Amino acid sequence: MRMWIDTKACPKIIKSILLWMQESFSIKTFLILLIVGLTSFPVAAYDEIQVYDMSINQPEQFALEMHSNYVINGRKQADYNGELPPDGQLAFTGEFSYGWSKHIELGLYVPMTINTNTATTTMDYAKARVKWLNADDPKLFYGLNTEIGLVPKRHSEQLVGMELRPIIGRYTGDWLIAFNPTLELDLSGSNQMPVFAPALKVTHQVLDNIHVGFEHYADVGSLDHFSSGSQQNHTTYLVSDVSLGDYRLHVGIGHGWTSPSDEWMLKFILGGIPFTELLNPHHW
Repeated sequence: MRMWIDTKACPKIIKSILLWMQESFSIKTFLILLIVGLTSFPVAAYDEIQVYDMSINQPEQFALEMHSNYVINGRKQADYNGELPPDGQLAFTGEFSYGWSKHIELGLYVPMTINTNTATTTMDYAKARVKWLNADDPKLFYGLNTEIGLVPKRHSEQLVGMELRPIIGRYTGDWLIAFNPTLELDLSGSNQMPVFAPALKVTHQVLDNIHVGFEHYADVGSLDHFSSGSQQNHTTYLVSDVSLGDYRLHVGIGHGWTSPSDEWMLKFILGGIPFTELLNPHHW
C-alpha cells in the first residue's frame, strides 16, 4: 500500500515534499522512520492524551494507533509512596481497535514507560475500552467511551480505574469542535466519588489535509468538592492533525498553567495503521 496525499492547496515547496513522500513511502518505510524517531528522541505522560472526536473504525475493521507522550519539564517529587514522578517520562502505547458494528468499537491499550532520567523501561498494565458513537451526521456527533483497566502504583494510587467519557461535537469540514466531559472513577480505593476531567478540542483546516488548533485538558477534582483554582490541573496544547492518505498524524506541544500541572509536554499519535495488512508479508 502507498500513501495518497491531496496537495491541491499546498505551496510549491510543501507540495514537492508531500509528493516525494507519496512516491517513496511504503507502510514499512513509514513505520520504521516513525518508530526510530519516537524512540531515539525523548519524546510522555502515562497512557494516552487525546480528545475523542468522530473517529471510529468501520465494521470488522482492525486498526492500530501508536501513542507517544513525553514530559519535557514536569513534577520531580513523588506525591505518594511508590509514585514515579512524571518529569522525563516517555510513554509509548499501542492501541488496538476493532469495529464491532457501525456505531460500536472495541479497543485495547498496551502501554510501556521509559524514564529518560534513569534509562529504565517498564511494561505497564493493559486497559480495555468500548466506544459507542453516532457520527451519521458529522455536524452533530455524540457517543460514550467506557474504559476499565489496571494501573501500576508508579502511575496512580488507584489499582483499578474506570473512565466514562461522553463525546459530543461538530464537524463542518473547516472546523472541528469536540468536547469530552470525562468522569474518572477509582474502583479499588475507598473514595468512590468520580473526578471530573473535561477536555476540549478546536481545530481549523488550513490546507486540504492539515488542521491546526488547540486542546485543553483539566482535572478539577471530585464531583462533591472541586479543588481550588490553583490546585486544579489545566494544560493547553497547540496541536496539528495531518492526513496522509489512510494515515493520521497528530502532534501537540502542551503547557501546564497551574502548580499541579506539568510545565511542558509533547505528544504524538499515528493513527489509521491497517493492522491486518501489517501482518500480511505481501504488503512489506
